[in-house]
Amino acid sequence: MPRPLRERTRGRPRAFDEAKFLDGAIALFSGAGFSGVGISDLTAATGLAVGSVYKAYQDKEGVFAKALERYILLREAHLAALFAQAPNARARIEALLRLYIDLSQGKDGRLGCLVVAGIADLDQVGRAADMLCTQLLRRRKMLAELITDGQRDGSIAIGADPRATAELLLAMLQGMRVVGKGGMLTECSEALIAQALKLLD
Repeated sequence: MPRPLRERTRGRPRAFDEAKFLDGAIALFSGAGFSGVGISDLTAATGLAVGSVYKAYQDKEGVFAKALERYILLREAHLAALFAQAPNARARIEALLRLYIDLSQGKDGRLGCLVVAGIADLDQVGRAADMLCTQLLRRRKMLAELITDGQRDGSIAIGADPRATAELLLAMLQGMRVVGKGGMLTECSEALIAQALKLLD
């Protein structure tokens, strides 16, 4: 359940949906980057008063950290649901590729990725810097484990080096989000996926 935020105003206090506020913050930071968003932008876009923002999050770094936490949580839940439908490790990697392609095209692609936006301003995001680096390391570890699992279940070639292949796939996935923000990711999705999966042969 979202934690309600309450703004001190004259008369009865108003309750705010934290999930809705953070979703607005995610969109702003993803589109403009950490350095391109100010507290005034957050309040204008979400309707939350300046005093309430500072009371709940202390500062812009605090807002970004909570927004990033929610962003990662939602992405991981979506990914877990996709993986649950995949018959083997190779199919899970394919599902991951398809997800990133979808996220990197159209409106979502042009909006951008909060992780990429944060990495671009890594020296400014405060405590969220550790969260960003941890997320990238976690994704690389997950990819390496999927490759190892695939070698066990027979869906991935034994000769594929798990660590090196995971690093290549990670660079490809994050690169999609960068290219997608410019609206230039290829429309040949199936060809891109087929080429990427050759890394596993």
